[in-house]
Amino acid sequence: MMTYLAVLKKDINLEELEKFLKTKKIRLAAHYKTIGVVKLETPVPVSEAEFQAYFISVEEERDNLTI
Repeated sequence: MMTYLAVLKKDINLEELEKFLKTKKIRLAAHYKTIGVVKLETPVPVSEAEFQAYFISVEEERDNLTI
């Protein structure tokens, strides 16, 4: 299972987004409202191009986060 972090565009309807993600077999694992980020889980790779209507960017989650 791959995990992705995606930055939401402004004024996105989360219910509509969840329905769209289900058709792509992608699970919305978490929504970080304060920073406008969602966590996605999927067994298939996610292409940023197919989600341009909803996200500013999509990146695979890595364990190398530093502050």
